[in-house]
Amino acid sequence: MVCHLLLLSVLRALLLTLLAFVSLAAAEDRVSNELPVLRTELPEESSLFFSGGWLAGEGYLNRIDLARLDGYKTIRGVVIAGVEPADLGVLPLESLIDALGLPPEKDGIVLECTDRWESFMELSYVAKKNPLLLVYYNGEDPTAGNWPIFGGDIEPLAPFYVFIEGDYSGFAESPAFGMISATQMSGIRAVNTEIRYRPFFGAPMDQLSELAQEGRSLFLQRCNNCHQGPGETGGNTSQRPFQILQLHASFNEAHLRKVVTNPKEVFPETIMPPHPDFEDSHFEQLIAYLKESYQLLQPPP
Repeated sequence: MVCHLLLLSVLRALLLTLLAFVSLAAAEDRVSNELPVLRTELPEESSLFFSGGWLAGEGYLNRIDLARLDGYKTIRGVVIAGVEPADLGVLPLESLIDALGLPPEKDGIVLECTDRWESFMELSYVAKKNPLLLVYYNGEDPTAGNWPIFGGDIEPLAPFYVFIEGDYSGFAESPAFGMISATQMSGIRAVNTEIRYRPFFGAPMDQLSELAQEGRSLFLQRCNNCHQGPGETGGNTSQRPFQILQLHASFNEAHLRKVVTNPKEVFPETIMPPHPDFEDSHFEQLIAYLKESYQLLQPPP
């Protein structure tokens, strides 16, 4: 009798395990069936490339794919300052993230652009500010030639553009890591915030003075979209990486101040905007950060 009961108990445990496995497999199938199919080859149509560990995998979605995702809508509004209201076909980034799926360790995204600009946003910021991906403008894609140009003649918004409705500064309650506006956007990379910014905060950068730490915050918020920081983290539109900025701050401070305040005076062809709001206190912070980080990164004698 005891043997029979023991056998029944074992069979029951095996059955429950099998049922749990089948249920899990079915759930995984449902999730995988719900995820969009990413294209492994670059489509002829303009498209976005997704990388960095999405549950949907790695690959492309073209404009038609994006417009078919749940959450896509048309709103009447202004995409950048100085243009007339238009019918904007938009996909909230939150809807896009939900559609592709992210594992728990991925808590941020990087908007990658053809000119090597990078915009970073934590998922909490995406949820709070509802950034929108511009897919169609007055029902047309960029090939129609009717999409606005950023700054009137500076940069095309194509192939894709991300913005926050009603805010044209790019710093809508700005995240700690820079502007969101990303013209010429071509990809979205999933990242872990701590890992991405570890070169800014890990040793030896944990030895910065309080003033230099303030400069680091300023650099991340106002410079890192265009200028790479430690570990080559950030955008590189300027092609003036961290080492160049460190050298100017350490040995040619007047030049650095001039470039930041009025860049076209030094480089007439640059698209970098002037920063008239940079006061002496800002320069003190920024220069302290660049100088101290330069010294900390020097190899021992």
